[in-house]
Amino acid sequence: MRADLAQSLSVILLLARDTKATAEFYINVLGIPLEPEEHDGRHVHYACPFGAIYFTIQPAEDLQAPNVEQKYDFLQLCFTVPDIDAFLKHCEDLNVKPLHPPMPFEHTTFVTLLDPEGRHVRVMTPWEE
Repeated sequence: MRADLAQSLSVILLLARDTKATAEFYINVLGIPLEPEEHDGRHVHYACPFGAIYFTIQPAEDLQAPNVEQKYDFLQLCFTVPDIDAFLKHCEDLNVKPLHPPMPFEHTTFVTLLDPEGRHVRVMTPWEE
């Protein structure tokens, strides 16, 4: 498998203005077993493994989302690549510029791209415990 391309979809990350109400919807309506979490100095958020995907609802302000009062794509797809440097070189070759340099987040390092429709796409290293 190429080190500069995505291996899998690893996280569905919903950014929310009201994480508790959003989590309650997914818990009560869809039965997703979200649990509250609080660590790394961030606000309470909700998360759980959901099949092969990690499902999480995060406060928008914790992840440097744009002005949360503006309309914004609050769904982020998160793809895993084995080598973030190889992936960034691949992006450079395609003239695709990340929105920020690689950033650590919990047990991974990530960059964020914009797709042609303006959706944020997060690309991250494998989750390490």
